[in-house]
Amino acid sequence: MKTKILFLLSLFFILNSCNSGTFSQFDKMPENNRWEKSDLKGYEFEIKDDSKRYTIVFEFSHVYDYQFDSIPIQFMIKSPDGKEENLAVDLQLKDSSGKQLAECSGDVCDLKYTVKKQTRLNRGTYKIIVSHNFKAAPFLPNVIGIGLSVNP
Repeated sequence: MKTKILFLLSLFFILNSCNSGTFSQFDKMPENNRWEKSDLKGYEFEIKDDSKRYTIVFEFSHVYDYQFDSIPIQFMIKSPDGKEENLAVDLQLKDSSGKQLAECSGDVCDLKYTVKKQTRLNRGTYKIIVSHNFKAAPFLPNVIGIGLSVNP
């Protein structure tokens, strides 16, 4: 299974490197597949062309047949002028019938959530901090990795 996961992650990085998007980063969790509550994920990117509209997408990779229907995710977006926007999201992983919403290949499932769609971003450097507010444990189990992409 580890070989399969490494192969899929390698393929993901290769395909992402071909993407002409503005920003893309994926952070793999440690081997125990736990996203610790204290592990805030930071992403920083620069917008050079403010005449375009951008879409910000959160990527959540988890093991097949995830045990939760949803998880609480928080985004803190800091714009170049220093303003901060906080978004709390109940990330849905399964629909009302219990079917997984992620695209799965073997034991790995990838879910994409649009944080902002076709929004105007001012020129400058943005910082986005992603965290979870899972209450049942000090970590969120069975997480392979998370990422963020920003594309026009």
